[in-house]
Amino acid sequence: MSDKTWKVLELLNTTAAYFKDKQIENPRLNAEQLLCKVLDMQRVDLYVAFDRPVTPSELSVYRQLVKRRAAREPLQYILEETEFYGLPFTVTPQVLIPRPETELLVEQVLALHNEFKENRTVIADIGTGSGCIAVSLAKNWPQSRIIATDISGRALDIAAANGTRNNMDTIYVEEGQSVVWEAGSAPPITLVKQDIFNDWPQWLAGRVDILVSNPPYIAKAEMAALQPEVKDYEPSDALTDHNDGLSFFRRLFQLAVSENGPGCRYMLLEMSGSQPQAIIEECKQFPFQSVKTHNDLNDIPRILKIKVK
Repeated sequence: MSDKTWKVLELLNTTAAYFKDKQIENPRLNAEQLLCKVLDMQRVDLYVAFDRPVTPSELSVYRQLVKRRAAREPLQYILEETEFYGLPFTVTPQVLIPRPETELLVEQVLALHNEFKENRTVIADIGTGSGCIAVSLAKNWPQSRIIATDISGRALDIAAANGTRNNMDTIYVEEGQSVVWEAGSAPPITLVKQDIFNDWPQWLAGRVDILVSNPPYIAKAEMAALQPEVKDYEPSDALTDHNDGLSFFRRLFQLAVSENGPGCRYMLLEMSGSQPQAIIEECKQFPFQSVKTHNDLNDIPRILKIKVK
C-alpha cells in the first residue's frame, strides 16, 4: 500500500488479494471486517461507501490490523469480539474463541427445558471461558440459574464482562470460598474460580440439575497439526489437557457419580471431532442411565448427552 489516496473499494480489493496470497480463509470478509473496525461502520454501510477516500490516519491503523491478520492472528482477537448464538461477545487471547459447533451444545441443553418444571433449574457450565455458553443459556432459559466455573481468573473477568454486555447480572466466588447460595435469590450467573480436578464446592454439592461443558479435548499429539490461528494464539490450557485429550472427560464422569459432586440429572459435553469413540468408551465405564450422541453439520458425533440418573 503506497502513500497515494486510497478509496474503500480499491483498498478492499487489494487487501483481499493480499490475504488470499497469504492463504487466509475468507480473504474478502477479513478485509471488510477489519476496515469496518477502522471506519466504525457496519458491513452494510461499507457497501455504499466504496468511493469514500480513506484518510492517512485510517490507512495507518488499517495497515497495522492487516499486518496482524497476515501473521495469522485470529480475526476475532483483532476485532476483540465475535457473535455466538446470536449474541455479541468480547474475546481476548485469555479465552477460547467460541465455535459454531458449541452452539449445538447450547441447543441440546435448551431442548431439556420442558423436562424441568422447577422454577430455578441449576445449570453448571464447567470451563466457561468467555462465558458464551453460560450467557446464552441464561438469556434463553430465564428461569435457570447458571454456575459458570473456570480455573482462570482472567477468563472469569471476560465472562463477567460478557454477562454485563448482554444484560445478565453476575456474582463472583473465589475457589474455596464458602457461600450461602440459593437459586431462588441468586443472579442469573454465578462465576466460580474452580479447578475441576479439586474437590467440588461443598455449597454446590447435589445442587446441579444439568452439567454442561466444552472441555479441553485436543490431545497433546494433535496440537502441532492445528492451524496457526489456533496453536499460536489461543490459550493452550483451553484447548488441550496436555495429555491424551480424555482427562477432563474422565474427571467429569467421576464428578457426575460422586456422592459429593454436583448431583446432576443430565450431563451434556462437546466432544473432540478426532476421537469421539474414545470418549464414548470412557463414558461406558460409568453406570449412567443412558448415553446418546448428536452429530454436527459434518456428521461427526459432537455432543455427548448423558442421563446420569
